[in-house]
Amino acid sequence: MDIILNILSSGLPCVLLALGIFLTYRILDFADLTAEGSFLIGAAISAVMIFNGLNPWLATLAAFLGGCLCGVVTGVLNRYLKIPKLLSGIITMTAAASIAMLVMGAKDGNSSIFASTISFTNIVKGEGPQTIYSLCYPWQFNDIANRWMPVAPWAEIIKVAIMLGVVLVVMFGIYFFFGTEYGMAIRATGLNENMANSQGINANISTIVCVAIANGLIALGGSLYVQDVKTVSTVSAAGYLVVGLASILIGEAIFGKRSFKNWIISVALGSIIYFVIVTVATRLGLPTELKSLLYAALITIALCLPLIKSGFKKLFHIRQDIPGEAR
Repeated sequence: MDIILNILSSGLPCVLLALGIFLTYRILDFADLTAEGSFLIGAAISAVMIFNGLNPWLATLAAFLGGCLCGVVTGVLNRYLKIPKLLSGIITMTAAASIAMLVMGAKDGNSSIFASTISFTNIVKGEGPQTIYSLCYPWQFNDIANRWMPVAPWAEIIKVAIMLGVVLVVMFGIYFFFGTEYGMAIRATGLNENMANSQGINANISTIVCVAIANGLIALGGSLYVQDVKTVSTVSAAGYLVVGLASILIGEAIFGKRSFKNWIISVALGSIIYFVIVTVATRLGLPTELKSLLYAALITIALCLPLIKSGFKKLFHIRQDIPGEAR
């Protein structure tokens, strides 16, 4: 149970990350590298607001809007200033690190003092910072620690349930929105921009809206993540772009993309499978220093899966064509 809860608590925030990358990378055909910047901005905004005692749901919403703003900046750089897609994302991602330090410096009440780390680990019932998870925890008073503490294992179960609820709402929202007329216009822009323009669709606005939504989802994932680990630093988002891409590729390779609904579910399941693999590797004793190598290996395998599957299909058909005696 502990292993399952650990996988889900790590994987569910990254489902939102993967879905955000999926919207730009697959739906819009926009190679957006803003992801790590948006993830960090979402985490930083949530951490600062929660650290200062504001409502965690409000902090989560603010994180989503902060990610949307990052997406708008990337979209404007590309569509109106004619900067290439890759460079637009790199510019925003680079700027996001400094902006995150500026945001985290706000905890000291002085914008000239920047903090590289914010931690709010001491969660006490009715006192101090609360997360969207701890608001729903059952509490008990611990005589030894002389303070209120969440009841285990219900605290972990409730946390995972809240994460799952947020992810399901987002998945349903994506499915519903991209089935509307405007959502179909965005998908048409990604498929063929010239055709979309000929149909009266404003490709510039459609692109900016989609990139904004995608980065908002990524920042939302960062908010869920930071409220779980209760700490954030300027390097918290390092490597998460790779995690999102690997989740998409693994999900598509294993579960396919027969329909838009199936595609969304495949991406979500790919993220969970990714963390199952990482957790198994960690349990088997993989050194922390080799995790980046594991990430690279997983992406390579995911990219090669279609080739491997087609090879097995060809081999299977060849064997089927061989007469029974020859077999």
